[in-house]
Amino acid sequence: MGDLKQRLIEAMGEMPVIDAHEHLPPEKLRVARDVDVFTLFGHYTQTDLESAGMTQEQYDWLQEPDQPLTERWEVFEPFYQRIKYTSYARAARLAAQKFYGADIGPDSYVDITEQMKAGNTRGIYKRVMRDTCNIQVALTQIGRVPESNTDLLVPILPIGHLTGSGESGAMLHNAAEVGVELSSLADCDTAIVARIANYKKQGVVGFKMTSADLPEAAPDAAAMAFDKALCGEDYDQAALNTYLMHRALDLIGEAGLVVAVHCGIIWNNWNNFYDLHPKHMIPVALAHRNTRFDLYHGGIPWTGDTGVMAKELPNVWLNMCWCHVISQQMSIRALDEWLDLVPVNKIIGFGGDYHYPVEKIYGHLVMAREDIATVLARRVGAGLINYGEALELARMMFFDNPRDLYGLSV
Repeated sequence: MGDLKQRLIEAMGEMPVIDAHEHLPPEKLRVARDVDVFTLFGHYTQTDLESAGMTQEQYDWLQEPDQPLTERWEVFEPFYQRIKYTSYARAARLAAQKFYGADIGPDSYVDITEQMKAGNTRGIYKRVMRDTCNIQVALTQIGRVPESNTDLLVPILPIGHLTGSGESGAMLHNAAEVGVELSSLADCDTAIVARIANYKKQGVVGFKMTSADLPEAAPDAAAMAFDKALCGEDYDQAALNTYLMHRALDLIGEAGLVVAVHCGIIWNNWNNFYDLHPKHMIPVALAHRNTRFDLYHGGIPWTGDTGVMAKELPNVWLNMCWCHVISQQMSIRALDEWLDLVPVNKIIGFGGDYHYPVEKIYGHLVMAREDIATVLARRVGAGLINYGEALELARMMFFDNPRDLYGLSV
Protein backbone atom coordinates (compact mmCIF):
# COMPACT_ATOMS: atom_id res chain seq x y z
CA MET A 1 0.00 0.00 0.00
CA GLY A 2 2.90 2.36 0.70
CA ASP A 3 4.26 1.92 -2.82
CA LEU A 4 0.83 2.43 -4.34
CA LYS A 5 0.24 5.57 -2.30
CA GLN A 6 3.61 6.97 -3.38
CA ARG A 7 2.86 6.23 -7.04
CA LEU A 8 -0.41 8.12 -6.71
CA ILE A 9 1.29 11.07 -5.01
CA GLU A 10 3.87 11.26 -7.78
CA ALA A 11 1.17 11.09 -10.45
CA MET A 12 -0.80 13.83 -8.73
CA GLY A 13 2.31 15.99 -8.82
CA GLU A 14 2.00 16.01 -12.62
CA MET A 15 -1.66 17.01 -12.60
CA PRO A 16 -2.85 20.60 -13.04
CA VAL A 17 -4.46 22.05 -9.93
CA ILE A 18 -7.20 24.58 -9.34
CA ASP A 19 -6.72 26.11 -5.92
CA ALA A 20 -10.34 26.43 -4.84
CA HIS A 21 -9.92 28.95 -2.02
CA GLU A 22 -7.35 31.55 -1.01
CA HIS A 23 -7.20 35.02 0.53
CA LEU A 24 -4.26 36.11 -1.59
CA PRO A 25 -3.92 39.85 -2.15
CA PRO A 26 -2.20 41.18 -5.26
CA GLU A 27 1.44 40.10 -5.26
CA LYS A 28 2.73 43.66 -4.90
CA LEU A 29 1.34 43.74 -1.35
CA ARG A 30 3.23 40.58 -0.37
CA VAL A 31 6.45 41.86 -1.96
CA ALA A 32 6.11 45.16 -0.08
CA ARG A 33 6.05 43.38 3.28
CA ASP A 34 9.12 42.92 5.46
CA VAL A 35 9.07 39.13 5.79
CA ASP A 36 10.92 36.75 8.10
CA VAL A 37 10.54 33.23 9.46
CA PHE A 38 7.55 34.35 11.55
CA THR A 39 5.67 35.23 8.37
CA LEU A 40 5.30 31.47 7.98
CA PHE A 41 3.47 31.45 11.31
CA GLY A 42 0.87 33.99 10.29
CA HIS A 43 -2.80 33.19 9.92
CA TYR A 44 -3.81 29.71 11.11
CA THR A 45 -0.78 28.83 13.22
CA GLN A 46 -1.70 31.82 15.39
CA THR A 47 -4.60 29.82 16.80
CA ASP A 48 -2.38 26.88 17.73
CA LEU A 49 0.19 29.16 19.33
CA GLU A 50 -2.45 30.88 21.42
CA SER A 51 -4.10 27.56 22.24
CA ALA A 52 -0.68 26.41 23.49
CA GLY A 53 -0.47 29.39 25.84
CA MET A 54 0.95 32.31 23.87
CA THR A 55 -0.73 35.63 24.60
CA GLN A 56 -2.12 37.90 21.93
CA GLU A 57 0.47 40.50 22.89
CA GLN A 58 3.30 38.01 22.41
CA TYR A 59 1.96 36.95 19.04
CA ASP A 60 1.58 40.53 17.83
CA TRP A 61 5.16 41.24 18.93
CA LEU A 62 6.44 38.24 16.95
CA GLN A 63 4.94 39.75 13.82
CA GLU A 64 6.87 43.04 14.19
CA PRO A 65 9.87 42.67 11.86
CA ASP A 66 11.68 45.66 13.35
CA GLN A 67 12.09 43.79 16.64
CA PRO A 68 15.27 41.71 17.10
CA LEU A 69 14.90 38.35 15.39
CA THR A 70 16.83 36.43 18.05
CA GLU A 71 14.75 37.84 20.89
CA ARG A 72 11.56 36.94 19.07
CA TRP A 73 12.81 33.40 18.45
CA GLU A 74 13.59 32.94 22.14
CA VAL A 75 9.98 33.81 23.01
CA PHE A 76 8.61 31.76 20.14
CA GLU A 77 10.55 28.51 20.49
CA PRO A 78 8.90 27.06 23.62
CA PHE A 79 5.48 27.47 22.00
CA TYR A 80 6.77 26.13 18.68
CA GLN A 81 7.81 22.91 20.42
CA ARG A 82 4.19 22.52 21.53
CA ILE A 83 2.63 23.04 18.09
CA LYS A 84 5.27 21.76 15.64
CA TYR A 85 3.49 18.43 15.15
CA THR A 86 0.10 19.90 14.28
CA SER A 87 -1.12 19.99 10.70
CA TYR A 88 -1.03 23.80 10.74
CA ALA A 89 2.67 23.83 11.60
CA ARG A 90 3.50 21.01 9.20
CA ALA A 91 2.51 23.14 6.22
CA ALA A 92 4.95 25.83 7.35
CA ARG A 93 7.74 23.29 7.87
CA LEU A 94 7.19 21.70 4.46
CA ALA A 95 7.29 25.15 2.86
CA ALA A 96 10.55 26.02 4.60
CA GLN A 97 12.13 22.75 3.54
CA LYS A 98 11.06 23.18 -0.08
CA PHE A 99 11.86 26.83 -0.66
CA TYR A 100 14.56 27.56 1.93
CA GLY A 101 16.32 24.22 2.25
CA ALA A 102 15.81 23.48 5.95
CA ASP A 103 13.27 22.58 8.58
CA ILE A 104 12.41 25.41 10.96
CA GLY A 105 14.54 25.31 14.10
CA PRO A 106 17.12 27.13 16.24
CA ASP A 107 19.93 26.43 13.76
CA SER A 108 18.02 27.51 10.65
CA TYR A 109 15.64 30.37 11.45
CA VAL A 110 18.21 33.10 10.69
CA ASP A 111 19.16 31.61 7.32
CA ILE A 112 15.50 30.99 6.45
CA THR A 113 14.76 34.63 7.22
CA GLU A 114 17.61 35.85 5.03
CA GLN A 115 16.47 33.64 2.14
CA MET A 116 12.87 34.79 2.54
CA LYS A 117 13.91 38.43 2.37
CA ALA A 118 16.04 37.79 -0.71
CA GLY A 119 13.27 35.85 -2.45
CA ASN A 120 10.43 38.23 -1.63
CA THR A 121 10.47 39.71 -5.12
CA ARG A 122 8.17 40.16 -8.06
CA GLY A 123 7.20 36.77 -9.48
CA ILE A 124 6.96 34.95 -6.15
CA TYR A 125 3.34 33.95 -6.84
CA LYS A 126 4.29 32.36 -10.15
CA ARG A 127 7.34 30.65 -8.65
CA VAL A 128 5.37 29.14 -5.80
CA MET A 129 2.02 28.46 -7.40
CA ARG A 130 2.57 27.84 -11.10
CA ASP A 131 6.14 26.60 -11.25
CA THR A 132 6.19 24.53 -8.06
CA CYS A 133 2.56 23.58 -7.42
CA ASN A 134 1.19 23.48 -11.00
CA ILE A 135 -1.73 25.65 -9.89
CA GLN A 136 -3.45 27.11 -12.92
CA VAL A 137 -5.71 29.56 -11.08
CA ALA A 138 -6.68 30.29 -7.48
CA LEU A 139 -10.07 31.47 -6.32
CA THR A 140 -9.27 34.34 -3.98
CA GLN A 141 -11.36 36.35 -1.53
CA ILE A 142 -10.01 39.70 -0.44
CA GLY A 143 -13.21 41.74 -0.47
CA ARG A 144 -12.55 43.24 -3.90
CA VAL A 145 -11.55 42.35 -7.44
CA PRO A 146 -7.72 42.09 -7.57
CA GLU A 147 -6.22 44.85 -9.66
CA SER A 148 -3.25 42.71 -10.71
CA ASN A 149 -2.24 39.04 -11.10
CA THR A 150 -5.57 38.55 -12.83
CA ASP A 151 -4.25 35.63 -14.88
CA LEU A 152 -3.79 33.70 -11.63
CA LEU A 153 -6.26 35.15 -9.10
CA VAL A 154 -9.98 34.65 -9.77
CA PRO A 155 -12.20 36.68 -7.43
CA ILE A 156 -15.09 35.66 -5.20
CA LEU A 157 -16.75 38.55 -3.36
CA PRO A 158 -18.73 38.88 -0.12
CA ILE A 159 -22.46 38.64 -0.74
CA GLY A 160 -22.79 41.90 1.19
CA HIS A 161 -21.45 43.62 -1.93
CA LEU A 162 -24.88 42.89 -3.42
CA THR A 163 -27.17 43.42 -0.43
CA GLY A 164 -25.38 46.18 1.45
CA SER A 165 -26.31 44.10 4.51
CA GLY A 166 -29.62 45.94 4.49
CA GLU A 167 -27.90 49.20 5.52
CA SER A 168 -29.58 52.13 3.82
CA GLY A 169 -26.44 54.07 2.97
CA ALA A 170 -24.72 51.03 1.48
CA MET A 171 -27.81 50.14 -0.53
CA LEU A 172 -28.05 53.62 -2.03
CA HIS A 173 -24.33 53.66 -2.79
CA ASN A 174 -24.45 50.24 -4.45
CA ALA A 175 -27.43 51.20 -6.57
CA ALA A 176 -25.92 54.52 -7.61
CA GLU A 177 -22.74 52.75 -8.77
CA VAL A 178 -24.78 50.93 -11.42
CA GLY A 179 -27.05 53.86 -12.27
CA VAL A 180 -30.14 52.64 -10.42
CA GLU A 181 -32.32 54.97 -8.36
CA LEU A 182 -34.01 53.23 -5.48
CA SER A 183 -37.63 54.24 -5.08
CA SER A 184 -39.23 50.90 -4.25
CA LEU A 185 -38.14 47.53 -2.93
CA ALA A 186 -38.39 46.10 -6.46
CA ASP A 187 -35.63 48.47 -7.55
CA CYS A 188 -33.24 46.53 -5.31
CA ASP A 189 -33.56 43.56 -7.67
CA THR A 190 -32.59 45.78 -10.58
CA ALA A 191 -29.55 47.05 -8.71
CA ILE A 192 -28.45 43.55 -7.65
CA VAL A 193 -28.79 42.20 -11.20
CA ALA A 194 -26.76 45.10 -12.57
CA ARG A 195 -24.02 44.67 -9.96
CA ILE A 196 -23.79 40.93 -10.65
CA ALA A 197 -23.44 41.64 -14.38
CA ASN A 198 -20.68 44.18 -13.73
CA TYR A 199 -18.82 41.81 -11.46
CA LYS A 200 -19.07 38.98 -13.99
CA LYS A 201 -17.38 41.22 -16.56
CA GLN A 202 -14.55 41.68 -14.05
CA GLY A 203 -14.09 37.92 -13.72
CA VAL A 204 -16.03 37.30 -10.50
CA VAL A 205 -17.28 33.69 -10.36
CA GLY A 206 -19.15 33.64 -7.06
CA PHE A 207 -20.17 35.31 -3.83
CA LYS A 208 -19.48 34.20 -0.27
CA MET A 209 -21.69 33.95 2.77
CA THR A 210 -21.44 32.22 6.13
CA SER A 211 -23.66 29.41 7.30
CA ALA A 212 -26.27 30.98 9.53
CA ASP A 213 -29.86 30.57 10.58
CA LEU A 214 -31.45 32.63 7.79
CA PRO A 215 -35.18 33.17 8.41
CA GLU A 216 -37.69 33.05 5.59
CA ALA A 217 -38.13 36.32 3.75
CA ALA A 218 -41.03 38.53 4.87
CA PRO A 219 -41.76 40.77 1.83
CA ASP A 220 -44.30 43.01 3.58
CA ALA A 221 -41.99 43.67 6.53
CA ALA A 222 -39.09 44.25 4.14
CA ALA A 223 -41.10 46.72 2.05
CA MET A 224 -42.10 48.65 5.17
CA ALA A 225 -38.47 48.69 6.35
CA PHE A 226 -37.31 49.88 2.92
CA ASP A 227 -39.80 52.77 2.84
CA LYS A 228 -38.73 53.87 6.32
CA ALA A 229 -35.06 53.61 5.41
CA LEU A 230 -35.54 55.90 2.41
CA CYS A 231 -37.28 58.43 4.63
CA GLY A 232 -34.45 58.37 7.14
CA GLU A 233 -36.61 56.79 9.83
CA ASP A 234 -35.68 53.94 12.12
CA TYR A 235 -36.33 50.67 10.32
CA ASP A 236 -36.04 46.92 10.74
CA GLN A 237 -32.64 46.32 9.15
CA ALA A 238 -32.75 42.57 9.86
CA ALA A 239 -36.02 42.14 7.98
CA LEU A 240 -34.70 44.10 5.01
CA ASN A 241 -31.36 42.30 4.93
CA THR A 242 -33.03 38.88 5.17
CA TYR A 243 -35.24 39.70 2.20
CA LEU A 244 -32.32 41.02 0.16
CA MET A 245 -30.21 37.96 1.02
CA HIS A 246 -32.89 35.66 -0.35
CA ARG A 247 -33.24 37.76 -3.48
CA ALA A 248 -29.46 37.85 -3.99
CA LEU A 249 -29.22 34.07 -3.63
CA ASP A 250 -31.81 33.60 -6.36
CA LEU A 251 -30.28 36.19 -8.66
CA ILE A 252 -26.77 34.77 -8.24
CA GLY A 253 -28.13 31.40 -9.33
CA GLU A 254 -29.92 32.95 -12.31
CA ALA A 255 -26.61 34.51 -13.37
CA GLY A 256 -24.91 31.09 -13.30
CA LEU A 257 -22.58 31.98 -10.44
CA VAL A 258 -21.86 30.05 -7.24
CA VAL A 259 -22.48 30.81 -3.58
CA ALA A 260 -19.47 29.81 -1.47
CA VAL A 261 -20.35 29.11 2.16
CA HIS A 262 -18.06 29.22 5.17
CA CYS A 263 -19.36 26.58 7.56
CA GLY A 264 -18.02 24.82 10.62
CA ILE A 265 -14.69 25.66 12.22
CA ILE A 266 -13.59 29.29 12.65
CA TRP A 267 -9.92 30.15 12.22
CA ASN A 268 -9.42 32.34 15.30
CA ASN A 269 -9.93 31.46 18.95
CA TRP A 270 -12.73 32.18 21.41
CA ASN A 271 -15.60 31.66 18.96
CA ASN A 272 -18.69 29.50 19.15
CA PHE A 273 -18.25 27.58 15.92
CA TYR A 274 -21.63 25.88 16.48
CA ASP A 275 -23.14 29.12 15.20
CA LEU A 276 -21.75 28.18 11.77
CA HIS A 277 -23.05 24.61 11.72
CA PRO A 278 -23.64 23.47 8.11
CA LYS A 279 -27.17 22.35 9.01
CA HIS A 280 -28.24 26.00 8.74
CA MET A 281 -27.77 25.71 4.98
CA ILE A 282 -30.34 22.93 4.53
CA PRO A 283 -33.41 25.21 4.42
CA VAL A 284 -31.43 27.76 2.40
CA ALA A 285 -30.47 25.18 -0.24
CA LEU A 286 -34.05 23.89 -0.32
CA ALA A 287 -35.42 27.41 -0.79
CA HIS A 288 -32.98 28.24 -3.64
CA ARG A 289 -32.86 25.10 -5.75
CA ASN A 290 -31.47 26.78 -8.84
CA THR A 291 -28.48 28.18 -6.95
CA ARG A 292 -25.34 26.10 -6.37
CA PHE A 293 -23.77 26.15 -2.92
CA ASP A 294 -20.12 25.24 -2.31
CA LEU A 295 -19.69 24.22 1.34
CA TYR A 296 -16.22 25.26 2.45
CA HIS A 297 -13.92 23.40 4.83
CA GLY A 298 -16.03 20.27 4.61
CA GLY A 299 -18.08 21.72 7.46
CA ILE A 300 -15.43 20.40 9.89
CA PRO A 301 -16.12 18.94 12.40
CA TRP A 302 -19.51 17.96 10.92
CA THR A 303 -18.21 16.21 7.82
CA GLY A 304 -20.82 13.49 8.06
CA ASP A 305 -23.60 16.07 7.99
CA THR A 306 -22.16 17.83 4.96
CA GLY A 307 -21.71 14.51 3.18
CA VAL A 308 -25.38 13.67 3.59
CA MET A 309 -26.33 17.20 2.52
CA ALA A 310 -24.35 16.87 -0.71
CA LYS A 311 -25.87 13.44 -1.29
CA GLU A 312 -29.48 14.56 -0.90
CA LEU A 313 -29.32 18.16 -2.13
CA PRO A 314 -28.39 18.34 -5.84
CA ASN A 315 -27.31 21.98 -5.48
CA VAL A 316 -24.71 21.38 -2.73
CA TRP A 317 -20.98 20.70 -3.29
CA LEU A 318 -18.20 19.79 -0.82
CA ASN A 319 -14.97 21.80 -0.74
CA MET A 320 -11.90 20.52 1.13
CA CYS A 321 -10.23 23.92 1.25
CA TRP A 322 -8.43 24.40 4.57
CA CYS A 323 -9.31 20.82 5.61
CA HIS A 324 -5.93 19.12 5.24
CA VAL A 325 -4.13 21.63 7.47
CA ILE A 326 -6.85 21.46 10.10
CA SER A 327 -6.29 17.72 10.44
CA GLN A 328 -4.99 15.23 7.93
CA GLN A 329 -6.63 12.30 9.68
CA MET A 330 -9.99 14.05 9.88
CA SER A 331 -9.71 14.88 6.17
CA ILE A 332 -8.90 11.26 5.30
CA ARG A 333 -11.90 9.97 7.23
CA ALA A 334 -14.19 12.57 5.67
CA LEU A 335 -13.12 11.84 2.10
CA ASP A 336 -13.41 8.09 2.63
CA GLU A 337 -17.01 8.57 3.79
CA TRP A 338 -17.84 11.03 1.04
CA LEU A 339 -16.71 8.67 -1.72
CA ASP A 340 -19.30 6.21 -0.40
CA LEU A 341 -21.98 8.88 -0.14
CA VAL A 342 -21.56 11.49 -2.84
CA PRO A 343 -21.17 11.62 -6.63
CA VAL A 344 -17.48 12.35 -7.10
CA ASN A 345 -18.11 15.37 -9.33
CA LYS A 346 -19.31 17.20 -6.19
CA ILE A 347 -16.04 16.87 -4.23
CA ILE A 348 -13.37 19.58 -4.54
CA GLY A 349 -10.04 18.39 -3.21
CA PHE A 350 -7.91 21.42 -2.40
CA GLY A 351 -7.80 25.06 -1.45
CA GLY A 352 -4.85 26.49 0.45
CA ASP A 353 -6.80 29.21 2.28
CA TYR A 354 -3.81 31.47 3.01
CA HIS A 355 -3.13 35.19 2.93
CA TYR A 356 0.43 36.59 2.87
CA PRO A 357 2.42 33.36 3.50
CA VAL A 358 1.98 32.11 -0.07
CA GLU A 359 4.76 29.53 0.46
CA LYS A 360 2.48 27.50 2.72
CA ILE A 361 0.20 26.74 -0.22
CA TYR A 362 2.89 24.26 -1.28
CA GLY A 363 2.94 22.62 2.15
CA HIS A 364 -0.83 22.34 2.18
CA LEU A 365 -0.90 20.86 -1.31
CA VAL A 366 1.65 18.20 -0.32
CA MET A 367 -0.63 17.25 2.56
CA ALA A 368 -3.73 17.22 0.34
CA ARG A 369 -2.04 14.86 -2.10
CA GLU A 370 -1.02 12.59 0.77
CA ASP A 371 -4.56 12.47 2.14
CA ILE A 372 -6.26 11.85 -1.19
CA ALA A 373 -3.65 9.25 -2.14
CA THR A 374 -4.20 7.47 1.19
CA VAL A 375 -7.92 7.14 0.56
CA LEU A 376 -7.58 6.13 -3.08
CA ALA A 377 -4.81 3.59 -2.37
CA ARG A 378 -7.01 1.92 0.24
CA ARG A 379 -9.79 1.62 -2.31
CA VAL A 380 -7.49 0.19 -4.95
CA GLY A 381 -6.18 -2.29 -2.38
CA ALA A 382 -9.72 -3.30 -1.45
CA GLY A 383 -10.65 -3.89 -5.07
CA LEU A 384 -13.20 -1.07 -5.14
CA ILE A 385 -11.41 0.81 -7.93
CA ASN A 386 -8.38 0.21 -10.13
CA TYR A 387 -5.28 2.38 -10.44
CA GLY A 388 -6.52 4.17 -13.57
CA GLU A 389 -9.79 5.02 -11.86
CA ALA A 390 -7.89 6.35 -8.84
CA LEU A 391 -6.00 8.76 -11.10
CA GLU A 392 -9.26 9.82 -12.74
CA LEU A 393 -10.84 10.53 -9.35
CA ALA A 394 -7.80 12.52 -8.24
CA ARG A 395 -7.83 14.68 -11.34
CA MET A 396 -11.54 15.34 -10.89
CA MET A 397 -11.05 16.51 -7.32
CA PHE A 398 -7.98 18.64 -8.01
CA PHE A 399 -9.01 20.15 -11.33
CA ASP A 400 -12.15 19.11 -13.21
CA ASN A 401 -14.68 19.60 -10.42
CA PRO A 402 -13.74 23.16 -9.39
CA ARG A 403 -13.34 24.10 -13.07
CA ASP A 404 -16.82 22.85 -13.91
CA LEU A 405 -18.58 24.22 -10.82
CA TYR A 406 -17.17 27.72 -11.22
CA GLY A 407 -17.13 27.76 -15.02
CA LEU A 408 -13.42 28.52 -15.21
CA SER A 409 -11.73 28.92 -18.59
CA VAL A 410 -8.62 26.82 -17.94
